[in-house]
Amino acid sequence: MKENFLLPIDDNIARENIRRYLSPAEMHKNVFTNEELEYIWKSAFKTENKPRLNRNGTVIITGENGQLLDIFSYVRDKVVNLLGEEAEVSPSIGGNWFITPQQYGLHNDSVRKDVWKKSLIGTPYVDKQRKYTIWKNIIIPLWIGTHFDFVDGGQFLFFDQRHIEWSTVYNAGNATPNIASVYEICDDYSDLQFYDKYGTEINKLKNKIPFDKSVHKKFVNTPIERLQGLTLEAAFDWEPGNLYIFDCVQLHASNSGTKLKNMKTWNSKMGLLLTFIKELDPDLQEQWQLKQATYNG
Repeated sequence: MKENFLLPIDDNIARENIRRYLSPAEMHKNVFTNEELEYIWKSAFKTENKPRLNRNGTVIITGENGQLLDIFSYVRDKVVNLLGEEAEVSPSIGGNWFITPQQYGLHNDSVRKDVWKKSLIGTPYVDKQRKYTIWKNIIIPLWIGTHFDFVDGGQFLFFDQRHIEWSTVYNAGNATPNIASVYEICDDYSDLQFYDKYGTEINKLKNKIPFDKSVHKKFVNTPIERLQGLTLEAAFDWEPGNLYIFDCVQLHASNSGTKLKNMKTWNSKMGLLLTFIKELDPDLQEQWQLKQATYNG
């Protein structure tokens, strides 16, 4: 599991390594053929994989030991061509397949604190292999289920804000009740330290600015109260065969269909999430080794 290689995300050394490699979200169109997409989605149903059902009907399927090395080997060449050779040297490829009947609300996909803590049982804090931080995520839409004659998966919405923190759902003012998630839930953004796509701190005073109503009307189904202090970086069409690259800590969401159609345009969608980790820069690795050497926890 990737957690066995990671520093705790709330350590300042980890935060700095993550900050240094923030970058804009990317969409790459028509990366995969229909035959490749079929192989990828059917691979989710191998016996060794582990499915989990959320109460909202979303099915999450993880690979053996929390890794997706087999499916990564299938898409390796195309991913490395787009993400770079560092994707290939990531010692752990995490992620999951997902099937969802509804849009995803506002969240980041960094690393769950409870899972990281469990990893300490087999890989102690001072273990030498703990020299990585979270880095980039990739999502590959696999198919869209619809009863319409047209196919419209809506949009994948990426916000300018990055929050270098454990996996979190953002629900300002508790605008959405009964959220079905295993992530931590944040209902007050006023004191959150966001970063932009270049790793620059965003002034916390901006966290209270209302979200742009015109942008919300055009793209977003999530209640506007949940978007307080945020600005939209990109709205990419959610299309099977495309590939999206984004920071693990970037806030993002999806919608229920192109909003100008004024209806939900799909019944269910399936996608694949792949997560990659990055080794500490040499100066940070030196600091981390000193910290490990004096650790007495």
